[in-house]
Amino acid sequence: MRGNPLCAVPLAVLSDTNQRPIFSAARRPPPPPVASESASKAPPMPPSPPPAELRLVLVGTVVGSDQSVGIFVDQTTKATLRLKLDGDYQGWRLRSVHRGEVTMARGELTETLTPPKAAEAAPASRPAVAESAAGRGSSHTPQYD
Repeated sequence: MRGNPLCAVPLAVLSDTNQRPIFSAARRPPPPPVASESASKAPPMPPSPPPAELRLVLVGTVVGSDQSVGIFVDQTTKATLRLKLDGDYQGWRLRSVHRGEVTMARGELTETLTPPKAAEAAPASRPAVAESAAGRGSSHTPQYD
């Protein structure tokens, strides 16, 4: 016997195939189970409010005639960021930028930030700069820091 082996089978024997054809539009998989609406629709969590405390340290300011920028370090993440005038960060808005000073506002709260003094910022970094400069034969001396 060569060819298709089903040719030898009479169609009367294949009654199930005639009753339930494979390629029929009515033949569909069973629908997926429906989850109860109470389990699938939990109430959404409200977004957490931004922290009320300002966690930024002012590093510097850039004051221009058409644009002013404050440069900050976030104390929590240690990330450096720049905010333009009226820029927003975690609910705090940069209201004013002056040389060495910025004012941040959040609702009725306002805070004025100034850069930390050199002694507060990094006391250990000063001698390292002077020592490395002296080691290279530089004319840089600590008196000019």
